[in-house]
Amino acid sequence: MVGISINLFSYCSPAAAELLKYSINLLYGDSGNQKHYTSSFLSQAGESDLDKLELVMRNTEEIVTVDELKGLLEKPSRPRAYVGYETSGKIHLGHMLTANKLLDLQRAGFDVVVLLADLHAFLNEKGSLEEVRRIADYNRDCFMALGLDPERTEFVYGTDYQLKPDFMLKILQMARNTSLNRARRSMDEVSRSAENPMVSQMIYPLMQAVDIADLRIDLAVGGIDQRKIHMLAREELPRLGLPAPVCLHTPLIPGLNGEKMSSSKGNNIAVDEPAEDVEKKIKSAFCPAQVVENNPVLAICRYHIFPRMEEGMTIKRPEKFGGDVHYASYEGLEADFVSGALHPMDLKKACAEDMIEILAPVRERMKA
Repeated sequence: MVGISINLFSYCSPAAAELLKYSINLLYGDSGNQKHYTSSFLSQAGESDLDKLELVMRNTEEIVTVDELKGLLEKPSRPRAYVGYETSGKIHLGHMLTANKLLDLQRAGFDVVVLLADLHAFLNEKGSLEEVRRIADYNRDCFMALGLDPERTEFVYGTDYQLKPDFMLKILQMARNTSLNRARRSMDEVSRSAENPMVSQMIYPLMQAVDIADLRIDLAVGGIDQRKIHMLAREELPRLGLPAPVCLHTPLIPGLNGEKMSSSKGNNIAVDEPAEDVEKKIKSAFCPAQVVENNPVLAICRYHIFPRMEEGMTIKRPEKFGGDVHYASYEGLEADFVSGALHPMDLKKACAEDMIEILAPVRERMKA
């Protein structure tokens, strides 16, 4: 950090001070920002005040690398970002976190590619090819209902190009450069049978890396559980004479029971669930008073409600319990929850009401 003769930070809010420090580092060069940057402070600013870089970086776990991301934003042409989704079941709030990021990216000037990874799902033992293709069609409609711009969103099915000779040749070339241990480590977080994986699951990360090249992707987006596969792509694609992608990773939000979210455990909320089911699930969710860690209700507020509701969040309470209170930012809501000023049941009620409203377009579209 460069020296400043006047302590400007003392005149700033915490969020503004953090943003000022970050801006100075970008101007004068802070080696700590060359690898990646975790941007939890970005959600403290109002969305209308966010520039393109801040909009892309908010609510992310990691960017690899920030300098390369800045380069994409400075390109005269629209950069291309993508997320690949295994078509193995309902779209739920875990998937919706990356969908929210795709919306941010479109607002920042990116074109978006959504890979409906039916062949990946087949290789990862999620169903027959016919079954995963049917699910892919359903998933596509859910993502559009979540608000993606149809003019700047391209949906691609894996089976449309991944069985072509040129694609398979790249897979074989990468297989010659990748050890079995490296491929297995890359699949640790996403494999259905990590203890006894099939050979098909070792092909999976190689395919995902080549997807990035064949789809002409500049920015690969995924949950932090995709990091090992993305790092494989960054290292191995240049060995094939192909560009390495910039990588953006979002956090993993906890399941409704406070444990890892999983479709098989039923501890999630599908985006097309009936309103009464959404309310029931949120009201029964793990939400210990004054505890932030692994609290799914707070996570839903932070990563789903505040990014989509620009006016903020209002907690409705009887006067005898303090009356209604409005929060313009997640940080204010969290502070009151930690202090005990906001009761878990009041938080759950407001969270359920807002999520029912946010998901209404999905329910309506999927009923049609």
